[in-house]
Amino acid sequence: MALALPTWREPARILEQAELGVAEREGARRADIAERLTDLGTDGVRFFDMPRIDVSSSLVRRLVAAGRPIRYLVPDAVADFVEREGLYR
Repeated sequence: MALALPTWREPARILEQAELGVAEREGARRADIAERLTDLGTDGVRFFDMPRIDVSSSLVRRLVAAGRPIRYLVPDAVADFVEREGLYR
């Protein structure tokens, strides 16, 4: 969501009042995010490294619709709920 920060309401004020922790994800690389935030300044943004696990809600829905497992992508309770309620089929 850091890429979209410039479109938020009063993004500069947000960065004055809070420090944002930002990690890369698919389609949102650190360099792209930093470039996008140039006009706002990046004093209130802290990038952190972590292993990238590109799991999105869209991916989970597509897998369920295709009858494929979502185990290890979501908590067991979520997978059980999706199965029990027949969601995304």
